[in-house]
Amino acid sequence: MNRQNISMCVAAAVLLVAASASQATEAVSAALQPPAGYTVAFTAKASGVQIYTSTAEAGAPKWTFEAPLAELSGTTGVIHHYAGPSWEAADGSKVTRDTATPVATMPAADASHDIPWLLVKVVADPTAGVLSNVGYVQRISTQGGVAPSTPPARAGTKVGVPYTATYVFYTKSN
Repeated sequence: MNRQNISMCVAAAVLLVAASASQATEAVSAALQPPAGYTVAFTAKASGVQIYTSTAEAGAPKWTFEAPLAELSGTTGVIHHYAGPSWEAADGSKVTRDTATPVATMPAADASHDIPWLLVKVVADPTAGVLSNVGYVQRISTQGGVAPSTPPARAGTKVGVPYTATYVFYTKSN
């Protein structure tokens, strides 16, 4: 293969990647975008579990969502995601859901297997760090994490259902 063909292949690959990134951005509903004045600070890939507990309320046991437990990796280092929901960086900075603001949600393309996409308004604790200026967290590109389709045999059982996702962290623009 000569240099011109190699250059054309590289250019085609770059265009394909750019088109894929553009389509992924377009797939996120306007309802899951933060308000004007917020910009992307960073993104991180998550791998973890969605924890479900079986509960029984006047009938057969059913799976009830309890909490996430995941590790996010990105350019800012490791971030731990857990109940709250909360996100805590290795530098000690932390954000937690702002309970005064409803979570915006959108079903994943394969909602029978993949947990919904979300936009969560968050508040930072006073510890300075990578998360201290984050105002919104968006969860997109989810795979897995849906409660088991088989009902639990008894109340009190806990399961962790594996999932992956991309988390986008937004800060207020200056």
